[in-house]
Amino acid sequence: MASFAGSWRNAVRSLSVVPAVAAAANVTKDVKAVPSQISCSSKPALVRDIPKFGNSALPPLPPATLAPVLLETLERVLTATGSFFDLDCYGSKSEFEDALWWSWAKLGSACDRTSPAYKQRAASTADSANRVRDKQRVESKWGLGESGDASLEFYDPAGELVARGYEAVVYGDHGPYIEFKEEQIYWPTFCRHRLKGPGRTHFEHYNRDVSIKLYDQFKTVADQPDPPAAFPNAFSCSNNRSEGYADYRAGRLYTSVDSFFEAGGRCA
Repeated sequence: MASFAGSWRNAVRSLSVVPAVAAAANVTKDVKAVPSQISCSSKPALVRDIPKFGNSALPPLPPATLAPVLLETLERVLTATGSFFDLDCYGSKSEFEDALWWSWAKLGSACDRTSPAYKQRAASTADSANRVRDKQRVESKWGLGESGDASLEFYDPAGELVARGYEAVVYGDHGPYIEFKEEQIYWPTFCRHRLKGPGRTHFEHYNRDVSIKLYDQFKTVADQPDPPAAFPNAFSCSNNRSEGYADYRAGRLYTSVDSFFEAGGRCA
């Protein structure tokens, strides 16, 4: 997985921290953030508010759901880049989901957001020298077990809840990542999103100061034997794996162990 570009970090940091605006930060420079009517902090508990739309008809998009400027910008980016589009937006989880379903339907695609039943991995993913080193570091430095913990809570540097429980630490050739189910994420903390087209592999979600990044996987990386060369890090290792460079699962969310703690995140 790749860390987000500094230019996008700066663009997002320039947005107001007032919750619930929708914007296109990396598509057009002349579009300003427009307030919507949904507050990112309006839901006090863990939520999983995914609207269900049919595969053929476009979902209804009343003005209270998505800002008109976001719809206008989505139309432009879909025309320009098709299924490989990406768009930065700022709003609630339900706004993100509405934009996702509508934009993919415009492309003739459907996104199955139903999380499959979780199946424990039969063996440790720390199966090579680089991964064993990562596991030793993660367990000795931060005490995270590979098999997960349903009660451990994760907090961002500001003390905002990130998640309650985790499924596993996945050791791949791009470093170790914490794996979550969607219902473990505390979504009011994540008001900033990167929406992507069906030609990509994941969406992205960020907390208010973009110190924490979640990868929202909708495809595996089974067709990528090595980690992306364009986004190297200190833990990247090319092992030319036929099964893909990491066992990222569709329907799960991930955050880099090292990035989380180095940013000031903590567990309790």
